[in-house]
Amino acid sequence: MPGFKDDLLQLAKRLHIPSDEFDAVSIHAWPSVLHKIEAAFVIKTSSNTHFNWWWESFKPPQYRHFFENGHAYECLRQLIDAHELVWFVACDSSKDPSKFWLFQGRVHAIQAILRECYAFEYYIVSKKYEWLLCETDHDVLVGLKGVIPKMQGLWAMESPH
Repeated sequence: MPGFKDDLLQLAKRLHIPSDEFDAVSIHAWPSVLHKIEAAFVIKTSSNTHFNWWWESFKPPQYRHFFENGHAYECLRQLIDAHELVWFVACDSSKDPSKFWLFQGRVHAIQAILRECYAFEYYIVSKKYEWLLCETDHDVLVGLKGVIPKMQGLWAMESPH
C-alpha cells in the first residue's frame, strides 16, 4: 500500500517534474540531514522533540505571516531563489505527526506539488542551513534566520492586524 512519500513522488511524476527538480532523499542520507535541520532551527527540550511539530519549538528569531486562504505556498518564489536546490520536509500531520519525509527540489517544483496537495505541514530549508520556511496547519508561514528580511520586505506595506 503506497504511503505519503510515494503519493508525493507519484504526483511529481504526473506533473512531469523531473527527478532533478524534485525527488526523495535516500534512506541513508535523511537521518543526518534531519539532525542538522533540528540542530540549526529547533530547540530540543527532550529526546522526543522530533515527534512534535518543529514549529512549536523553533529557535528565535522568527517571522510569522498568517494567510487567510491557507495558500502560503503561492509566495514561495518571492522568497526562494528559483535555481536553489533546497530540502523539502513533508509531514502528513493528520495521519502521523512523527513521520517526516525528506525530499530535495527547486521552488517551482515544490509549488507545483503544493498546489495539487497542500493539506499537510511542510518545511523548506536551505541546503546550507541558512534559513527555514514552514507552513503550519494553522495557515501561518514561519521564516527563520536568513529568510526573515525577505519576508519583512514582502509584507512591510501591510497594515498590522
